[in-house]
Amino acid sequence: MTGPAKLPYPEQADEEIRFYADLVGADGITELLRTLRNFLLGDLTKALGLADTFARQSRLKDASDLIKDTKLSLRGVWHGDAFDQFDAYASEATNAMAAGQTSLGNLTSVVSTLATTVISTYKNLLELLGNCASTLAQLGGKFGVVLGSVVFPPLTPVALKDLVDAVNSAFTTFWRDCNSTFTKMLTDMAALIGAGFQLQVIERNFPKIPSVGTSAVVVADPRRWRIKPGAEPA
Repeated sequence: MTGPAKLPYPEQADEEIRFYADLVGADGITELLRTLRNFLLGDLTKALGLADTFARQSRLKDASDLIKDTKLSLRGVWHGDAFDQFDAYASEATNAMAAGQTSLGNLTSVVSTLATTVISTYKNLLELLGNCASTLAQLGGKFGVVLGSVVFPPLTPVALKDLVDAVNSAFTTFWRDCNSTFTKMLTDMAALIGAGFQLQVIERNFPKIPSVGTSAVVVADPRRWRIKPGAEPA
C-alpha cells in the first residue's frame, strides 16, 4: 500500500498537546487524542486495503475470457451433442462470472467512496493536530514552559491564570474543530448507508458459478464429439 496509509502519526504534535492537557488537567483532550490515534492509524489503512483488494480482483473476468476463447476455438472444428453441452454450460458460466465481476466493481466503488471520505477526514485531522500543537508551542515560548520539563517556570498568579486560560482556549478551538470534522465525516458517511445495504444485497445474491455436473459425462466422452466437415481439428 502507498499513499496516506503510510504517513506516520504526528507523534510530536500529539506529545505537545498531551503535555499541556496533563498540565491543565484536560482529560477530555487526552481521550480525544486516543480516539484520533486509533482512527488515523487504523481505519484509513483498512478502508484503503479493502478498496485495493476489490479493485485488483479480475479472476472472474480472466476465467470468463478463457472459457469464451475455448468455445470460439472449438466452434470452428467441432459439433455434435458434446459441443452443444459444452456451449450451454459455457454460456451459463460466463454469464455468472460477468455478473460476479460487476458485483466486484460495485464493491470497489462503494469502498473507494468510503476510503475517500476517510482520507479527507485524515487530512483535516492532521492539520488540526498540527495547528493546535503550534499554538501551544507558541504559548509555551511566551510563558517559558519547556515541553516535557519537570521544571516549571516561576509564574505570578496572574501569569499562571493567563497561561491556563490561553491553553484552555486553544483546546476549545481544537475540540470544536475536531467535532466539526467528525460531524462532516458522519454526514458524508450517512450517504453511504444505502451503499451498505447494497453490499448486503451483493453478498446474498452473488452469482454462483454453475457446476459442470452431468455435462462432464458428455463433454469428456471423445465419442460424443464430431469433426465438422472440411475442418481440421486444432
